[in-house]
Amino acid sequence: MTRTIVLVPLLTLALTWGTAAQAGASGTSDVGSRARAFVAMTHERFMAQAASVSAPFDWATDGCTATPASWAATFRPACVQHDFGYRNLGYGLRLSRLEATRRWIDERFLDEMRRICDAGRRGLRRVACRTRATLMWAAVRVANRPWT
Repeated sequence: MTRTIVLVPLLTLALTWGTAAQAGASGTSDVGSRARAFVAMTHERFMAQAASVSAPFDWATDGCTATPASWAATFRPACVQHDFGYRNLGYGLRLSRLEATRRWIDERFLDEMRRICDAGRRGLRRVACRTRATLMWAAVRVANRPWT
């Protein structure tokens, strides 16, 4: 009888703890999925949605770090979205601190900068803009350590 009295509370505690741990992991996964969804959307949609969502995400940004002012002005929305990805998936919340995630965030950065270049630019202006986008992408890839 004594064993049953001791064993039942221990089993109840173990089951409760396991369920709580799974719920916590699921919650983190849901937040990670939401963060990835923000990085996956176009920069226009990201900027529109960023104003209406706060917790639990880190929305801090330094814009386009160490870039010429005209480049920073052109690519600001893509830079803000890129900062969001780094601050929430890699640093800060660390929702998916994997090198594959960093590579994906950087590729999304390049995609959105190219989208900016393609909107309203033609000919040599478009080529020049896309060249600047590629240079900024390359700088990000080189300047940041791998997430391993």
